[in-house]
Amino acid sequence: MPVDKIVDFLQIAEKLECEYRLTRMSDGQQQSVASHSWNMALMAMIVRPYLTVPVNMERVYELCLLHDLPEAIAHDVPLHEQTPDVKLQKHVQEMSAIERIVSVLGNNNDVRACFAEYEARTTPEAQLVKALDVLDTGVQHMCAKDLAYVGEYDNNFYWKMFFSDEFIRFFDFEPVLRAVMEIIRRKVAERLKQELAIDVQEFIK
Repeated sequence: MPVDKIVDFLQIAEKLECEYRLTRMSDGQQQSVASHSWNMALMAMIVRPYLTVPVNMERVYELCLLHDLPEAIAHDVPLHEQTPDVKLQKHVQEMSAIERIVSVLGNNNDVRACFAEYEARTTPEAQLVKALDVLDTGVQHMCAKDLAYVGEYDNNFYWKMFFSDEFIRFFDFEPVLRAVMEIIRRKVAERLKQELAIDVQEFIK
């Protein structure tokens, strides 16, 4: 691959540092998508010794770093805004972004395969990375300077999702992930009660 194409790719990737998620951090600032991807790779490294299903860790790291890269072009869309029409538009835009990224890399089929693998969620690596994607949201809830902003969206949409039985069962395929998320949910529940007088039992179905 020509060196100038590497430079073109790096220019696209840098924009992920300028793309922000809804979640906020311990300093009150919004989390960048690049920071989110880095957190996932770090979590993958930390939980690796406890995993019960063998995974190719090199592939896991690749998926962590690449899974949201299309948002450098297509941008992030918060879950509460993702109506069926918006989801469809988001998918089309992200597919276009993936093709642009792959073309910059000289039609790299391995990179294209990474994106397809993550979307399909059929491999242990992709399933783990998706779980880490969700787990990082829990970490940000636990660490956020102020949790009040989360309840501003669609009548506690995010808390209802975060404390639902369906949500926690998402981590059942790896005991360590379930255990970590249970602790995080307990800490978030304590914060909500102490800081906002919110009893999360009302969100648990």
